[in-house]
Amino acid sequence: MKNTITTSNDLSQIMIVVPCALTVVGIMHQLKTEPGIKDVINIIKHIDDAYDEILKKPYSMAILNISNTSKQLAEEIRFIKWCRKEKPNITIVIYTHNHKVSILKYLSSLGIRVIISQYELPSIFMELLVESLSSSIALYSPMIKKILQEQMSGELTVCETQVIEQLFLGHNVTQVAHHLGRDIRTVSAHKRHAMEKLGLHCDKDLHVFGCDITGN
Repeated sequence: MKNTITTSNDLSQIMIVVPCALTVVGIMHQLKTEPGIKDVINIIKHIDDAYDEILKKPYSMAILNISNTSKQLAEEIRFIKWCRKEKPNITIVIYTHNHKVSILKYLSSLGIRVIISQYELPSIFMELLVESLSSSIALYSPMIKKILQEQMSGELTVCETQVIEQLFLGHNVTQVAHHLGRDIRTVSAHKRHAMEKLGLHCDKDLHVFGCDITGN
């Protein structure tokens, strides 16, 4: 039997956090093909408004746009991290036209289980949303999966992510080692492995990536 999204299963409320009106129309059109969906959707155009709204209702899914511009991207990353801390049971679905491999890999390291390219067929969008109801594995649309499989060499570990995020703050390796209470050689190794996995070739690449993520 086909699994469907209804008010009676795991998804009681869906929040769409997407600024582009045309993209929202497309998402809404697909969601409304599923029984019971049309009355449980809330559309948020500005991500700043999503924080308070997501605390008001028992949202089960947030469909989130990922931008190409650094300022918007940083706000979206900040929201994702906040959700992971404050509302860890919410399924975050990334619906994006940003195919930058380092960004996609970083999103994966944040625990995002569903990443869908906006260039895929609409039917793929719904297939992955429905599959996410009963699957605990990462679900990527074909384009996203191809990018990650071809260009990356494994998932970032928790330690590698911690080191990279400290470097984003402008700390050097010595400062990161002191802050995390680790040996400087261990931190250097985590930095090197994380950069390899993210496809970053030098400290300049790391700096540019950090600026994209933090908006600085």
